[in-house]
Amino acid sequence: MSIKYCFSCGHLNAESLVICGAFGRALDGPTQPSYSATTTRDVNRLQRNSIVACCALSLLLFFFPLLTIHVPIAGDQDVTGYDVFSKLTEFQEKLKPPNTTSPSAPSVTNARTPPPDIPLSIQLAWLTPLAIIIAFVSAAVALIGAFKDIHFSRLVCVFGAACAGAAILHITIMNSDIHSWLNESMKTAQSDLKDNPYAGLAENIGTLIVNAFQIKPGWAVYALLVLLGLAAVLGFSRLLSRLRLAPADS
Repeated sequence: MSIKYCFSCGHLNAESLVICGAFGRALDGPTQPSYSATTTRDVNRLQRNSIVACCALSLLLFFFPLLTIHVPIAGDQDVTGYDVFSKLTEFQEKLKPPNTTSPSAPSVTNARTPPPDIPLSIQLAWLTPLAIIIAFVSAAVALIGAFKDIHFSRLVCVFGAACAGAAILHITIMNSDIHSWLNESMKTAQSDLKDNPYAGLAENIGTLIVNAFQIKPGWAVYALLVLLGLAAVLGFSRLLSRLRLAPADS
């Protein structure tokens, strides 16, 4: 019995078929001699297990540092998936300037220059933990979907990798905007203290504070991006399913 081998998805079709029953493409390739069905199943199983392994490792990264926040006095704080929302909200609250419109002193602050507005990236800091959580949910869905449909699983992996990449990009932009915003805030404060003999000391302290605030992606979110991207590559490239299968001896 001869069969037709689909070079797009690796599916073995009956000789009478002109369109692949699994992939839907025309079978233009030559008729292949019979292959061992067991070998084909082994290759497909290897592809599925590779995607499952990448997704499983991705889920384990939930318990490792996804981002690092450095705050003056408090020092470095590694944030895992458990408290990524709360820590970013706390960090965002620390950056908010104090309310200078107090009713107890209505005329004292009128001459002061208002501080610059908080950058949009910091106002939207909640998008970072949301993207990270979506990436983990995508890894879980892809893990389950790999046992049902690899086509669906690979699409979910691409979406999850995109979310992890978006989180890394947003964290990097936030870190840059924080320093720019703090520098502008310090310049505004220095203009109000230009006649103060301690203005130079205040400038030095302000520089130290600006450099002390840091927010960086943790190694786990980079690993999450790599693992989900690798799972997507294994699904789309079909490197494992395109291995040449040796014809059956009998």
